[in-house]
Parts: sequence; C-alpha cells; structure tokens
Amino acid sequence: MDSSLETFVPLQFKRKKGQWLADSETSAHDVHIIEAVARAQYWHSLLDSGAFNGVVEIARAEGLMPTTVGRLLRLARLAPDIVEQFMMGCQPRKLTLLWLMRNDIPALWPEQRQMLEQFK
Repeated sequence: MDSSLETFVPLQFKRKKGQWLADSETSAHDVHIIEAVARAQYWHSLLDSGAFNGVVEIARAEGLMPTTVGRLLRLARLAPDIVEQFMMGCQPRKLTLLWLMRNDIPALWPEQRQMLEQFK
C-alpha cells in the first residue's frame, strides 16, 4: 500500500467501565469502531488493487468468517464526514460496532447521515 495514503492519529487509550476510551476530557473515541473502519478501508484497498480476489480470500488470510469480513467491509462505504466524526470521538454514544455490523448501511451518504440521526 502507498505510504502517502497512511494517516497517523496519536491517541492514548485507557480502560473505563470495561471499554477502551481515548484519554481525553472532551471526547470518547470508540476504539472498536475506529479499528473496524480502518480494517474495512484496508481490505477495500486490497480488493481494489487486486491483491485479493474476494471476501473469502481475505477471510482466510485474516482467520475470520467470510460473513464477518463482508459485514465489516460495508464500513468502507461510510461518508468521509462520518468517519471523521468517529476519529474525533463525536459519534453518537448509543452507536456500537455490533449495531453497524448487524444493520444495513445505506449506500448514499445523505441516508447514512439520517441513519446516524436516530442515535442522537
């Protein structure tokens, strides 16, 4: 992968009530969502580059079920401003990675924004 596409976000994490949160007074990052979005975007780039031919190959390489990889790959379609919200720790508190994996994510970005409004 081209190193010019990489982004480094300096975050320090601490455990609070069983969850890993960014050590910040102003926001609480959901590490699980951020990690899943990063994985999805990486896998999507692998598919685009032809390094892998499909979800099944990625699943084998990662030691995961193809359904899990497929559900996580949907996160690669999230609108850039939504991903930015996650990175800033401004995601709705009731939104979880489990919910994102179990529910359909609309393809259109305006519909994704509407979807997130239900959590506020």
